Order: sequence, then C-alpha cells, then structure tokens
Amino acid sequence: MIIKELGLLNFGKFEDKKIELQEGINLIYGRNEEGKSTIVNFIDGIFYGFSRDSLSRKVRDDLFEKSRPWNSNLYRGYLIINDGEEDFRISRDFDKDEISILNLKTGVDLSNDQRNFIYSRILQPGALFFDLNRKVYKSTFFIGQRLSQFESDASGELQNRINNFSVSEDENVDLSKVIEKMKDDLYDLGSKKRKSSEIGKINEELENISKDKVNFLSLKETYKKSIDKYKESKDRLVDLEDKLRGRKLFELEILKDKLKQGYASESENDENYNFSDLENAIEINRSLGMYSSKLDDLLSAERKNFDVDLDLEEDYKRFKEINREIQALNENNYSKEREIISWDIKNIEREVFKYVIKFISAMLGGLTIILISFYFKKYFISILSVLFFTYSYFRIVKFRENKDLLNRLKNKYQDYKYKSQEKTLIKKKFDKEIDEILIKYNARDKKELSEIFDSKSEENIKNISKNEYNREWIEKNSQEIEETKKTIFNLEKELQNIFQEYEVENIKELKNLFYEKRDASRVSEYKYRIKELEKENLSGDFYKEESIDEIQDKIDQEKNNILNLEGSLKTLEDSLEKLRILDEKSYELNEKLKKLEYKKELLEISIEKFEDFVKARRIDNLPFLRKEISKYLDYMTSGKYKDILIDDSFGIRVYDRDIEDYIELDSLSMGTIDQIYLAFRLSISKIISDKEIPLVLDSHFDSYDDFRLKEALEILQDNKQVLIFTSTNREKEILDKYSMTYNLIKI
Repeated sequence: MIIKELGLLNFGKFEDKKIELQEGINLIYGRNEEGKSTIVNFIDGIFYGFSRDSLSRKVRDDLFEKSRPWNSNLYRGYLIINDGEEDFRISRDFDKDEISILNLKTGVDLSNDQRNFIYSRILQPGALFFDLNRKVYKSTFFIGQRLSQFESDASGELQNRINNFSVSEDENVDLSKVIEKMKDDLYDLGSKKRKSSEIGKINEELENISKDKVNFLSLKETYKKSIDKYKESKDRLVDLEDKLRGRKLFELEILKDKLKQGYASESENDENYNFSDLENAIEINRSLGMYSSKLDDLLSAERKNFDVDLDLEEDYKRFKEINREIQALNENNYSKEREIISWDIKNIEREVFKYVIKFISAMLGGLTIILISFYFKKYFISILSVLFFTYSYFRIVKFRENKDLLNRLKNKYQDYKYKSQEKTLIKKKFDKEIDEILIKYNARDKKELSEIFDSKSEENIKNISKNEYNREWIEKNSQEIEETKKTIFNLEKELQNIFQEYEVENIKELKNLFYEKRDASRVSEYKYRIKELEKENLSGDFYKEESIDEIQDKIDQEKNNILNLEGSLKTLEDSLEKLRILDEKSYELNEKLKKLEYKKELLEISIEKFEDFVKARRIDNLPFLRKEISKYLDYMTSGKYKDILIDDSFGIRVYDRDIEDYIELDSLSMGTIDQIYLAFRLSISKIISDKEIPLVLDSHFDSYDDFRLKEALEILQDNKQVLIFTSTNREKEILDKYSMTYNLIKI
C-alpha cells in the first residue's frame, strides 16, 4: 500500500500544492517553518479528520484549528492511495465534514462504508484502509519524536513505551496508570473505619442518625401508651355520657312530678329569675377552666434554639465561587494561543519580507529595462518593463494583505497577552483569599478545607432545619395561644354580664341566689329544666347513683384529659414524623453504602483481573517484540548490539559484543537509545498489521551520526513506502553516497 499523491488544496500555508510520491524512500526536504509538519498533519487529517475516537459525539483535537488555511475560507484537500491493486482518491472538506472515497478504476464510492465509522462519528478512511484507529496508527506508523529529546531520562522513557505497547498495543497508553487510578478510586472509597473516605463519611452519618433515633425510639412506646389512654378515655367519656342521659331521664320524671306539686304554690316573683342564665353561667365557668388549663400548657412549652455558623456559610460560598472562577479561567489557555499566534506571526513576517524583496526586485528590473532601452535606443524593449511593474503591483497587493493580517495577529497577540496577565493577577488574588480561608480554618490544603466545609455545612443545615421546625412550631403555638386568650376573654365577658344582671360577684353567689331565694316556688325552674331535657330527645335506662353535676364534672375532667392527650399525641406525632424522616434518610444512606461497597468489591476484583491481564499480555507480546527489536538492532549496529533483554519489571539490557556481556540501558549513548527506539517502532509496525502501511518519519534522524543514519536508511529502503521529512541535506548525501534509490521532493 502506497500514497501516490498529496493534494493540499487549502490547508495551513499551502494553496493548490501537489506532491507526487513513489514506492520506497521519499525524501521531503524543507527548511524549518517551510511546512513539513503541516504536510504530516495533512496526512493524519485526510485519513482520520483530526478526530478523537468517540462514538457518542464528534470531537476533534487542536490540530483541526491549527491547520486552518491562512488566506482562504476553504479548508480542503485530497490524496491518492494504491492498495496494491487499485487507486483510490480520498477527498475531504474539513469545515463541512464531507468526504469522498472514490475507486478510480471502477468508480465505486466508498464514502458510506460502515468501516469508516468503526471508531468515531467523524469519517475515518484510515480505519477502512488500515484497519487501525487513529491512536494506534499515529503511535505505530508515524515516527516523529526522538528519545534523545528526553535527555534527562531517555532510557526510562524507552522502558515506559515498550511497557505500554506490550500491554495496550499503544506506546502512549500506560495501563499501569489506569490501575493506579483504580487504586486511587479504591482508596477514596475507603472503609467504615476511615472517616475521611466516602464509605467512612456515610457510615459516620448513619451512626449519627442512629444516635439521633435513640432519642425518638422510646417515644414509640410512649405514643402507643398515649393512644391506649386516649381510647380508654374516649370509652369512659361514652360511658359517662350514657350515664348522664340515664340520670337526666331520671331527673325528667322527678321534675314532672315536682311540677304537678308546685303549681299550687307558684309565686309571681319566680318570673324575675331565669334558670337558663344559671345553667349558662355554670357552662361558661366550666369552659373557662378548660381553656385556662390549655393556656397554661401552651405557655409552659419551650423550644431550644440551635446555633448556625453564618460566617462559615459565607466563607464556604466564597470558596466555591473562587473554585468556579479558577476553573473558568483555566479553560482559557492564553499562553497556548499566544504561542500559536507567535508562530503564525513569524511565518507571516517572513512572507511580508519576501513580498517586499520581490516588489523591490521587480521595480528595479522594470527600471533597468527602461534604462537599457533608452541607452541602446531600442524603445520597444521598454514594453517588457510592464510585466515587471505588473508583477510588482500584485506583490505589493499581497504585501498589504499580509501586512493587514500581521497587524491583526499582533493586536490579537497583545490582547491575549493582556488577558493572560489579567488572568495571572486574578488567580493570585484568588490564591491569597484561599490562603486566608485555609489559615482561618486551620486546614493544610483545599481538599482538607473542602472536607471541613462539607462537615460543618452539613451540621449547619441540620441546625437550620431544626430551627425552622421549631420556628414553625412556635408560630403555630403562638397563634393557638392568641386564639385561646381571645376565647377566654369572650367567655369572661359573657359571664360578667350575667353577674351584673343578678348583682353578684362570682358563680358561687349566683348559685346561692337561685337556690336560697327561690325555694318557695320552683315552677319556672321545673318548666325550664323539663323543656331543656326534652330537647335532648333522651333514651336509655335510668341512672340514679350520681347527680347530673357529679357526672358532668367527670365528663368535663375526661374531656379535659382527652384534650391534653390530643395535644400530647400531636407533639408525639411531630416527633415520630422526624423519626420517619430519619428512617428514610437512613434507608437512602444504607442503599448508597451498599452501592459503594459493591463498587469497592468490583474495583478490587477489577484491579486483580486487570493486573492479571497486564501480566498475561506482557508474557504474550514481549518474546516476539524482543526478537524483532534484536533483529533490527543487530543490523543497525553492525552486530555490536545484537540482543536485547527485557525482564518482568521492564528493566532493559543490551548485549555488547565488545565486552561480551549485557549492559544496562542507562550506560548507552543517546544515539544508541534512538536506534533502539527506531527498532522498537519498526517492530511494532510488523506486529500491529500485516498490511504494508506507509511509514512517516518527521525529523527523526537529527541526533544520528552518519554511520547510524546510513544503517537506518538501509533498513528503511526495504519497506514498501517511507516518507522522511527533513530540514538537512544529510539524508540526501547518505542516499547519494551509497547509491540508494529515493524520490526527492523539495517544499
């Protein structure tokens, strides 16, 4: 499989740029900033659309914006690839997210082939032709970065990459970090004993709820007993009311007899006394007693006020606001934007300088032609100067366009610079505020401070809830007190009116007045009492043991007892409602605890299985990987390092022919480490795919000496197609010196 042609129609700095490629080595030469990396990005973009592997939504990386055309609103290109039998033209419009995959021989369009969508919602012809996702393709067939760039720990970087590939088949994906993350998550879940962990916090909250419930559990028995007493009292009340009706029946018969006897001694003065007033006064007096007792109970009730730390709530609110602000600030990477714009400014400045030189050269050329025509008196020659002046005009137009673009970029750069400075000042201010809050609450870091806030804020919420409940209770109680006072006032006023009418001071005097002065004739009383008793439509058996007043007193006492029991039951029901809420919260927390414990169990199993998987993958892949690396390394070093050992902990040693022993990787030069890295990349390209996919090397050989470079190029010429991007002539000189076949492309 080879790439035959690249067409950068509108991509980065290029417009209508066509590059023809051949089998074998293609040497693509250009000075720094000439656009080599842009072409490398173009190949990636055509095959994979700068997409991040995601089937849920379309996601692109920052290369999508960085590769936009400089001087065009269009954003498109194509390449022609041969799969060994037929040519295919892959065209992509990056902005419209449109693609065409056309078989140039048969005319069949493969744009809707489902293989394009295996790894991403963005079309990926690379998946169709290579059977690889973008990550694996770029970490295998794209060889750019040299390990000598990591001079502080080049050997460690190589070990990491070999380790990563042996497990995940991607040198940049470190599954050991995934395991570490899983272990961190497991630690965060914690246990019931570690109070700062998720499980510990929930368990502690459950313990606190259990303690709170203890105060209410005894109320259940109290409530049950109160319900029983309430029912007993209601039953007694019914029995007393039956007795009262029986006594009234008995009284009714007696009164009728007394009425017959009393007609003979009826007195006119009897009409001055209305017996209903006495009965009404007695009833009012009884009601006053009940309501006064109720008022005493209401006034004696008290509720505790719980403290709420309002200062902490303000600090917590500010802490969360600062964190949100910092997160919002971090989303804007002005330094990265300035870096990109700075790079663009440098390129455009070079373009502006080129247009100035071209303009001056064209003007000088035109003037020179005019002078020559006058000097030799061949005036028709001066016509040629028009071409130079026309060319200079178009160069000056281009100069102005690029100058305007340069000014806009510089203004944008200054704007980002100002925003970056402003962002730094704001973050310093926020850091100062955070430090003050940390000191105030004696916290080591923001994580501990957040835990302190969560704990104390939760306590505040509980106290606020308790105070709110008490406040509602007090408001309701106050309203009931006022209504009771008002009722007592009206009853006292009504009773006082009766006292004034009969010129007495209290209920006792009123009774004496009626019972002492009216013994002579009681006809009026009998009539009234008979009339009142007959209104009640009495039925049942006679009851003689107790008087009506005695029974009525017992009824009043029972009613008062029922009233008190109802108040007590209401209070108990409110408390039991709180217990119900605690039970619900306890249930929710227990369910959450079960889920976290299940998650913990899954994590423990997953870590164990994952570690077994990693170990098994290493056992499967390492032998073949070691064999392939050793083969390439033997050839590249002419047998000096012919074997490589990789142990279980990924310590790497190389057999040195000169000392006839294995030496540690740290003892090797940077150039040798780069050779091992190249051997590693070539090896994994053989492991990953049996297809002959083009290799792309971007400025890879800068650290190689001539001997190493020659050995590497000899190996690479055996590949179906290799694209080597370079800014030096060393590769060309070596290829020419040793008569190797290659295709030279100058940008």
